[in-house]
Amino acid sequence: MEKINPKVFVKQLFVKDLFGKDSQRGVSLTYAWLANQLGHFTLGFFPSIVLSVLYRNEHPPVYYSIIVASVWAYFEFFNLVLPLFFSKKDRVFKPKWDHLIFDTITDVLYFALGAMVSCVVINPLNQNIKWVSILLLIALFYPFVYWYTTRIYQQYAYFPFQYRLSQWKGEFLDEEEKDIVESYINNTPKSTGNHLLIYGSVNEGKSNLGVAIANELALKKQTCTYITATKLFTLFHNPEQINNELLWTWDNCKYLIIDDINPDNFNAITHEQFLELVDALTNESESKNREILKNKNVIWVLGVNKEDEKEEWSQLPKAIGVPKDKISIVNLSW
Repeated sequence: MEKINPKVFVKQLFVKDLFGKDSQRGVSLTYAWLANQLGHFTLGFFPSIVLSVLYRNEHPPVYYSIIVASVWAYFEFFNLVLPLFFSKKDRVFKPKWDHLIFDTITDVLYFALGAMVSCVVINPLNQNIKWVSILLLIALFYPFVYWYTTRIYQQYAYFPFQYRLSQWKGEFLDEEEKDIVESYINNTPKSTGNHLLIYGSVNEGKSNLGVAIANELALKKQTCTYITATKLFTLFHNPEQINNELLWTWDNCKYLIIDDINPDNFNAITHEQFLELVDALTNESESKNREILKNKNVIWVLGVNKEDEKEEWSQLPKAIGVPKDKISIVNLSW
């Protein structure tokens, strides 16, 4: 599944998010986004109502609506700039400013919509305010569809946490490895079969980096799946296992991130044993799993910190048939 189709969009919105109790089903990313924007609308609506009622003899309602919308616009501006400014020294990757600004504009428009609707409630005969509110609704149509759909891509990737690349504070051993990460994010949406191996020891940020890379790809509306190696082993042996709640699975997503392949200092599995599990007790020539992994963009998160182990695990993509020029390696420790 390459793109979220309208049927899935409507089902997620009306069946899964707007009906049922969140105490029963849990809170999804899409539901949280809807609640967040309703909060922005409300914070524009109620302060405008209160000010218009308290000072109704001094200024028309639209005056207070503009003030409230402007105050929230300033707040959103500083909320965007200040946290990023203070974390500048610790940042390895630059924030995606165009993305962040678009998100901020979306929030401000919801504040403004709430403020303008308050004028319609107080003075329903004012046609100009009604038209302004309608124009704001029209302007919000694209941001609503864009952000809601984006949350669907993030949600069904099943990341263990939400994390952006600009939040990562680890260290690379080589400046070239930073370029490898950025190149993987920018170039692989156009191709398949690109494999990125991330090596690191305990608390060096390898899982954070892997999730951050995949999350940036999900924000580009690419189908991603996060899975631990242990869970993946069970799916290797049960290829017909189907979960109707998933929009895509490990074998048909475009990006697969495999975490905890070999936990730090545990030596739970060798790369030869991993290949045996990939083959799922079949002959190498009959292994469908090898072919799936070979042609998929895969991020391998490996908890190894010995040079000889890294050399061995580096042979894994080659063993399943991945060309050398399709394999990239990032070392976070020696």
